Amino acid sequence: MRFRTNKIIEKNRQGKKGIGLGLVYPSAEAIEIIGMLGGFDFVQLDGEHGLFSPESIDEMCRVADGFGLNVIARVPDISTSTINSYLDRGVTGIWGPHIESAEEARALVDASLFGPDGQRSWGGGRGNYYNHSTLIDIPGSERTEYLRQTNANTLVLCQLESARAFENLDAILEVKGFDGYVFGPNDLAQSMGLPGQPGHPDVVAAERQVADRIHAGGGKLYTDLVAVIELRHLIVDAAQKFAADNTS
Repeated sequence: MRFRTNKIIEKNRQGKKGIGLGLVYPSAEAIEIIGMLGGFDFVQLDGEHGLFSPESIDEMCRVADGFGLNVIARVPDISTSTINSYLDRGVTGIWGPHIESAEEARALVDASLFGPDGQRSWGGGRGNYYNHSTLIDIPGSERTEYLRQTNANTLVLCQLESARAFENLDAILEVKGFDGYVFGPNDLAQSMGLPGQPGHPDVVAAERQVADRIHAGGGKLYTDLVAVIELRHLIVDAAQKFAADNTS
């Protein structure tokens, strides 16, 4: 039986952070390079603000699989069809944006995990090894073990990025199934009447208070689980340095 092992979850069990490369545009080549380089565990796609087609996600997951890397994605929305379109490509982590209520949190978990932990729909794409019994079934138990292992290796992240989300925090934290929580300081600042001021003391204090409550309940922030470097930042920083070093 085949299933994808999540390196972030494995590293976290060892008390370590997963090491990832963040992308806001498709680049199978970048994934290939870090795969050849070594030292990375996963690739992070920003499907909310980036430009990713199902075909490009499929290609990047295929390259990542070849190098033993995981792919996690911030999805554009938490609808079942959207989340399915990522999971069916081979993504092993779902980051749901703009969660503001327990109902939305439960919907995110339900769409991301198979039963009994959720209600993820079964698909026949490469994410589920093309639904071929030779690859995923065990004689006598069919694919129940595959579902269990897939759930255990699927990272589910809840993004809290508004004043309403913070107001509903207790109810959201009661929802089971999340591996970590993510902040969105720019959107939070805007919802607090402070657009363009993610570093405002009120925004920073609100995030600190929520982080303390998450940690007090045994939860984790995304930053507790991973360290990510963004490809766009690498390019800008390297380009600036190159230009400065070679300007006469």
